Amino acid sequence: MATATTPGLALPLEILNVAQVDDAGGEHIECQMTGAFLVDLHKSGLLTLTGNIRPAHMEGKKLVGKTKTKVNKWTHELLANEAIIGNISVRLDPTKSDYDIWFDDETGQTNLTINDGVLDCAVDSLSRIKAILAAADNPLGSFKLGTRFQVRIWLLNDGDAKKVATIYNTRGDKVNDSTAKFAYSETKEQELARRLVNGSQHLGQDNIEVLANSVSASSHKLTAFNTISQAIETYWKGGPVTQADVEAQSSWLISAWDSLVKVRPEFGKLSTPARQEQRRKTIAASAVVIHGLVGAMSAMYTDHVDPEVAFKALAATDEEDFFAWDNPVWQAAGIVTPSGSGKGTLGTRNSFPAKRAAIRVLCEAMNLGTDDDE
Repeated sequence: MATATTPGLALPLEILNVAQVDDAGGEHIECQMTGAFLVDLHKSGLLTLTGNIRPAHMEGKKLVGKTKTKVNKWTHELLANEAIIGNISVRLDPTKSDYDIWFDDETGQTNLTINDGVLDCAVDSLSRIKAILAAADNPLGSFKLGTRFQVRIWLLNDGDAKKVATIYNTRGDKVNDSTAKFAYSETKEQELARRLVNGSQHLGQDNIEVLANSVSASSHKLTAFNTISQAIETYWKGGPVTQADVEAQSSWLISAWDSLVKVRPEFGKLSTPARQEQRRKTIAASAVVIHGLVGAMSAMYTDHVDPEVAFKALAATDEEDFFAWDNPVWQAAGIVTPSGSGKGTLGTRNSFPAKRAAIRVLCEAMNLGTDDDE
């Protein structure tokens, strides 16, 4: 019989007041566990962080990239005791364990006793479990270990566990970033973007696409919400910390957008034919220019430059238009390039260097300073 590897919980392990559910062609266990219980399970060797199908979670591999970001976000939210964790999944392999599901007449509860075997993370939830363990181990000590989590114990062999894990991680479409960020702002910068779009008379949902991450060439809408949100998340240097910062900076952005539209009406609402004509003649509504404008607005904000004055440098004249496709400044900066169609048409690049170049070009045109981080 297996034993716990450290003092604390040990086999046989009793999990009280469980419920049986039918799923994946068999019966499994639903129960509640506190943060403290999950931590003790792991410390005692009765919950191992093994078996997950995600390459980022391979044993001994350091977390990087999106997985690291996800775990860190959950950890911070747990420390603030405001995390949305949902159901946690662990796995007990019936071919490698011995357990009893039994009814206690005295308490009227169904219980699970694990006599031999350990729980692992072969199905799902390893990122959330790692976040719980990290929050519990954080020296800040603010995570409430009594927090209750809904846990499913999947009774699956290795093959079935991989099947369930694959379905969990591949089936269904992820909500696109525009929809998700518009519905809920995870950061102060995302909230700035949402307040700008909702508060500006020139933007709103009738001019900003909030259900997709891009707009079609035939659409009357200026751009997608995710474009504005990404631009503010990346290039806005206001550094909002408090709610008062968000309110003040969003008010400034709304006013600055008013000043922009006075000089360049195409950054406001246009009819479908007018928008299509604007796209044919200029790059003004392109994503790379939206990023450039937000970066330029950031320079105005931090340097206390009046947008009403600065944007006048972008006004079109009968002779030339700063945003025209054939303005050589765009090709020189690598922002406008041949489309590759062989027909002599041009397109815009939306890469990180192109966005930084757009900020530089716009700041130079309006005689603004640039930030070394741009």
